[in-house]
Amino acid sequence: MDGNYRWSKKNNIPKYDSYKQGANKLLELTKFAFEKYDISYVSAFALSKHNLKRGSSIIKIIKMVLYEFLELNKNKNNHNFNILFKGNLNILPKKLINNLKNLENSKFKHNLIIYINYSGKDDILSASKSLNKSTNVNDNIFKKSLKSSSIPDPDMLIRTGGFKRLSDFFLYQVSFTEFFFTNTLWPDLKKSNIKKFIKQFNEIDRKFGS
Repeated sequence: MDGNYRWSKKNNIPKYDSYKQGANKLLELTKFAFEKYDISYVSAFALSKHNLKRGSSIIKIIKMVLYEFLELNKNKNNHNFNILFKGNLNILPKKLINNLKNLENSKFKHNLIIYINYSGKDDILSASKSLNKSTNVNDNIFKKSLKSSSIPDPDMLIRTGGFKRLSDFFLYQVSFTEFFFTNTLWPDLKKSNIKKFIKQFNEIDRKFGS
């Protein structure tokens, strides 16, 4: 979900409004993907651990956006999909964390997982430490120690904003993921972009190394 900050500068609007637009865009495109395609999981990289280097203002904005997000979605049945939050949420007030967890659901088939203050490297290190004294560790066992343990590895990854890098997201999980990059800033992403990427994905002969 890259490009919110640049989108605010491009359109000369406050950063809060751009991140709010980004949150609305996530719900819009997630709903579209679940209704249009046979997709059960959407994972969104909302805030990287490294984004915190931008200062306390980014945390303040994220908190404001999350409070409004909660207010608009306090009814768990607003959407026909589960919303889950993962990452190191301790940068947020305890009350906000509790409210986010209260919003989480598991009654629907489809799942939107939002990663906040997440680091792929930290995820791998944490899993390694937890399994330090274990023997016969394999891929399946290791995956169970990652923050993404409850979901399958992603089939496709879409990065907006023009940069062709992972920026410390899902470093272990993307060994056979198909990557799609676009210069479009996240708040400007459209359903037509999603349709194009999924069409391209469906045309790939995925061999998984064989």
